[in-house]
Amino acid sequence: MIIDIIKKDITPSHIEDIAINILASMEEYKTQIMPVVNGENKFLGIIEEVSILNMDNIQQSLQFTQREFKNIFTFLESHIFESIRIISENKIAILPVINKNFQYIGYITAIDILRKIGQNSMMTQETNIIVIAVTPKNYSIYEISRLIEENSGKIITLWHETSEEKLHLHLLITSNNTKSIIKTLERYDYVITESFLETSNSENLNDRFESFIKYLNP
Repeated sequence: MIIDIIKKDITPSHIEDIAINILASMEEYKTQIMPVVNGENKFLGIIEEVSILNMDNIQQSLQFTQREFKNIFTFLESHIFESIRIISENKIAILPVINKNFQYIGYITAIDILRKIGQNSMMTQETNIIVIAVTPKNYSIYEISRLIEENSGKIITLWHETSEEKLHLHLLITSNNTKSIIKTLERYDYVITESFLETSNSENLNDRFESFIKYLNP
């Protein structure tokens, strides 16, 4: 559940708001997208900065660019892994959250999601992210998990995406010796395309997650 990481500090735009004022809100909130609602707080979609800038007249309301709204959101009851998938596939920094009646609740960010996934394990072991590229026919989560556990590691969660006929596995793991895990995987011909390793004092947690999101959203 994502309820405890929902943020509400961004006021959603209204369908009747003037477009140029939305640009000012984006600047204030340091975001390039804004959730849009109607008078009953029903979620209508997200509007991107570029869509507003491409309007013939930014002194008009968002109604004149409604066809550019993107129906990207997650439900309040959705699994946290589903939210990661939506953020990654759509390359967005914030993800609107709505209830079953399509009422806007707030938003979540990728960094907060990853922090929530790893927060329980960080107390005793380092939390790291590695990305493995495999062909679908050679994919064996059993073998990958075995190799990680043989090096005193544990998979907290994983998600995957397909690109150029390869399966890219994103593994969030706990281990005090991730470099050994990487070497073992490479000995078994697994290609490690990215790794985001924990520092000993966890001071760079936010920076590492930022780097990971930049990898997901080039």
